[in-house]
Amino acid sequence: MPTYLFYPRRADGVSLTFIAEAAPNDVEAMDLAAEIAEAHDCVGVFVWEPGEQDGKDRFVGRAERHAATHGDVDHERPERASEASAEA
Repeated sequence: MPTYLFYPRRADGVSLTFIAEAAPNDVEAMDLAAEIAEAHDCVGVFVWEPGEQDGKDRFVGRAERHAATHGDVDHERPERASEASAEA
């Protein structure tokens, strides 16, 4: 199971810590990011997967929490090239 890095982000954009957790896939990692956003009372969480082979981390997405609707979290994942070419 891959390990993901979760960076809770304050309103000023600063992330003072990170959390390393395992998840079976990107979707589950984003769900975990939403839970982390709620638990840490932050505006959002950036999710990265460490690069095993080449040392280059992969940006998985971010979970944004809306201050006006306390507890609601939006997931945003970057579109992958393979997904874009499949739609074309």
